[in-house]
Amino acid sequence: MADLSARWAALGLPRPRSQPLTEGARARQAHLAELRDVSGPSEAVRAGAEFSGERWLRSDLLGVRPWLAPDTPAREVVPAVLRAEWTGFLALLGDHGPWVYVPDVRALQELSGAYAALVTAARTAPESEVLLAAEQGHALGADQNLLVRLEATPYRQPTRPGADAARLRHLELAFWTLAGAQAQQARARWQARR
Repeated sequence: MADLSARWAALGLPRPRSQPLTEGARARQAHLAELRDVSGPSEAVRAGAEFSGERWLRSDLLGVRPWLAPDTPAREVVPAVLRAEWTGFLALLGDHGPWVYVPDVRALQELSGAYAALVTAARTAPESEVLLAAEQGHALGADQNLLVRLEATPYRQPTRPGADAARLRHLELAFWTLAGAQAQQARARWQARR
């Protein structure tokens, strides 16, 4: 157990499962925890100010948008995304999940489904497999390690054989790939209209 703890600590999680998880939060793990309609510049500024203190907002939104400056301040990220992609929805998927910016409800449903698949697979996976997948994600330079975020809570309930590390890593990469593709498509549509 000490070895697992040291490995989690190396990923930036010194105390796995230390954040309590209420039944409400458990039910929301793969559902919307926040949703804002960003229908113009004033809403983008307001959302940027409101959520600028959120730990993962900046890295989640910038991580799939290489066309935005990586040093964009957290407060300016939502307005920067709006300028590049135009209107959409800013959402937090689960209390410990990723922040996303999407152009429409269909895109939000797709991302929510991809994230739910990861949470569902990780929930029943052994800790050793989740840890291995998280380490693989870290080794590839992924700043958005969703498995590490989930492991901060006692979310896992391995009552039956769960996914292995390769499956978990595939699901996490699929989520971020989809988020990046959606952002690129929204940007291309907006650039074509301007």
